[in-house]
Amino acid sequence: MLKVQLEELIRNTTDLPSMPEHAFEVIRITNLPETSAVDIARTLSKDPSLTARVLRLANSSFYGLTREVSCISDAVVVLGMRTVKSLALIAASFPWLQKALKGGGLNPELLWAHCFTVGVAARLIARKKHLGDPELAFCAALLHDMGSVVMCLWKEGDYTDLLEAATNSPVTFDAIEREVLGFDHAAVGAALTRSWNLPEPYCLGIEFHHRPSECPGESYLADIIHVADIIVREQGINEGLLEVNYQRDAGAFERLGLSSEELEEILAAALKEADSNNRDEDERAA
Repeated sequence: MLKVQLEELIRNTTDLPSMPEHAFEVIRITNLPETSAVDIARTLSKDPSLTARVLRLANSSFYGLTREVSCISDAVVVLGMRTVKSLALIAASFPWLQKALKGGGLNPELLWAHCFTVGVAARLIARKKHLGDPELAFCAALLHDMGSVVMCLWKEGDYTDLLEAATNSPVTFDAIEREVLGFDHAAVGAALTRSWNLPEPYCLGIEFHHRPSECPGESYLADIIHVADIIVREQGINEGLLEVNYQRDAGAFERLGLSSEELEEILAAALKEADSNNRDEDERAA
């Protein structure tokens, strides 16, 4: 019954902004062993606005290139297919996470800053611990709070009531969501990414990012997103929900085996990279 409810939620939320199909095609084909840089460039070039945004990102100080990248094929060669996959997802996600949300307490600019910073931290954790593809961790973490956007668009009044109930409550916000609705924003986000046919590791990492110790099978991606989310939230970088709390899963921290010094280094690097990207965005918008 829960699955049906989530499917209906995704299907019936008519205000959901569309995600560029070519961005998802890039994500899909980069996971295929026979894919070439030419294939990636050809796919991205089918969407001029997506191509333009990828090129702007490629030329930002975030990637520290010593020469200008003027065409998408150069971007693929210089940055690599995995990084271009991340850029495509950033370009596709930005309008989604910047969607104007009425009420609900979610601030689109803060939500984007939170998700992007968590994504960068997740990439650094994966790289530090040699856990899978760091770009996979980045992409999944970038999308980890998509479910909150859906829930705000779905029933704004109900979600606002949930936020009021969670304000200064000792109960975690995701637990309140599950108690009242039967599911939380993480489950909604997973249902959404499954509807986009994204790889299952993305979906599981998103679904269990608040409860990584409950993730079935290999849980390293849920662990990474959880730890990245927690350390970023502890710096006050959140989606604008100041008075709600989330539970720190000690098991995730233990499984990753990061020392306090390593966590501090990762957080500092993530904040620096995210700040650099934000400055570039502001300069381009000026």
